[in-house]
Amino acid sequence: MEGIQTIKETIEKCFNHLSKSQQKVANFVLNNPTFVSVHSAAEVGEKAGTSETTVIRFCYALGLEGYAQLQKEITLFVFNHATVSSLGNYVSSKRELFNDQCLVEKGMNKDSSRIIRIAGQVDKKLFSEATRKLHEAKNIYIVGAGASLFGAQWLHFTLNILRPNVKLVQTQTSELIRTLQEIDKQSVVILISLHRYFKEPIQIAETLHERGITVIAITDSRLAPIHKHCSYSFILEQSVLSTIDLMPSLISFLNIFVTGMMTYDPDYYNSQRVKYDDYKNSFIADRWS
Repeated sequence: MEGIQTIKETIEKCFNHLSKSQQKVANFVLNNPTFVSVHSAAEVGEKAGTSETTVIRFCYALGLEGYAQLQKEITLFVFNHATVSSLGNYVSSKRELFNDQCLVEKGMNKDSSRIIRIAGQVDKKLFSEATRKLHEAKNIYIVGAGASLFGAQWLHFTLNILRPNVKLVQTQTSELIRTLQEIDKQSVVILISLHRYFKEPIQIAETLHERGITVIAITDSRLAPIHKHCSYSFILEQSVLSTIDLMPSLISFLNIFVTGMMTYDPDYYNSQRVKYDDYKNSFIADRWS
């Protein structure tokens, strides 16, 4: 694990200084470690849409002695982890708990540890600026697809209790074009983009960011494609890729993100909550009386 962690961190540190073609190689290496471990530099270059020469130069740019060293590190990673999918990561990480009498405590402690580690990575100044933007926004639009949709739905439900003009953007409907047209610079867009990185939300972010609209991105990697198309980005990074395992940390972060927004006017948000409760209670009472 240590080998791939070191390579991963090195790639992330050097990524913005790599050429465009070398960045293609970087993304391919991180997303296809099994392929890299058993194929030549020429084959990797072809799959990455570049060339063998670019792959070799990529290795040198990372401070490696050459492709053989990169392949050695990747091979050790594949051997030690046999990690091929998010679901595979999820199942394998739970195996050790199957027969454990303390399954509940140990399992939830692992979730707690991930949350604490991710909390330590959050840029406090960036968090403050982004939550203020959220508070000041006239309209809030939330985008998520695939696994990211669950977090988007939770955030939409929660914000909708506390303030008006919150909309969950449906990326697969005919309403999308109309929604994109109505989003203006008084709006804030929150986009959740987790591994698999569905292209539609990224295209939405690109379009809106180019128009000068505030886009807040929440993702799980420093190399996620959403970073180029947002005003603020928060990375909920894990040591092992598993979108399912990330969910407790994602909801915890979204919960504290909403709390950060509320700090700018606690009385207002409390009054909104009271109005919501009063209306809900009277609606239910009238319906069933």
